[in-house]
Parts: sequence; structure tokens; C-alpha cells
Amino acid sequence: MYYDQEYENIYCQDLRRIEMNSHQNYRSRLHTLLHEAGHVCIRSEECGLNSFENRFPFMKAPGFRARANKNHRIDILREEVLAWESGRELAEALGIQIEGPWWSKHRNDALKSYVEWV
Repeated sequence: MYYDQEYENIYCQDLRRIEMNSHQNYRSRLHTLLHEAGHVCIRSEECGLNSFENRFPFMKAPGFRARANKNHRIDILREEVLAWESGRELAEALGIQIEGPWWSKHRNDALKSYVEWV
């Protein structure tokens, strides 16, 4: 994991690392880390019909022309929602206490921009 005030909150699959903005408060940092770890979990399930490519068939590589396609945008939104759910499951599996209302607010605030973009 890489931490800096200049970073966006993102999982870089090609680099196999999570980058997080250090301007967040500690509760938000925990939520963000769990969410980005959720992306890791989703993208590491590479077996049979559950592979990432099969689950998100319209997901395109960065710079690809079809990224503006509605199907691509919906797949991105789907992955974001699932990453939040996977992050919550990870917290439960690790015994990490999550304050439900704060988690839900952070999740919904993050998802609003994707919903508007789709």
C-alpha cells in the first residue's frame, strides 16, 4: 500500500498496489482501504465462470475507445458496488468493527459520482 496526500484512492492492478490519499480522517482511511481491498478480492477470483472477464464482459482497458460505452460504465459501477460489499465482508472476516451508518454514508457518497457518470 502506498500513502500520500497527492494520491487518489485507487487499486492499481498492473502494479499490484493500493494507493490512498492521506488527507482522509482515520475512519475514512479504513473504509477506503477495505473498499480498495474489495477490488483486489474481486479481481483475484480468476477461476472458470467466475473470472473477472466473465463477470464484467464490457470492462475495457484504460485508453480504449469503448470506455464511453454505457455497458462499460455499468460494469464499472457494478464493480464499485461489489468492491464496497466485498470490503465489508473482509472487515467481518477479519473481526474489524465497522460503524454501520458511517460506512453506509461513505459508500453512498463514493458511489454517487459513478451513478451520475453512468
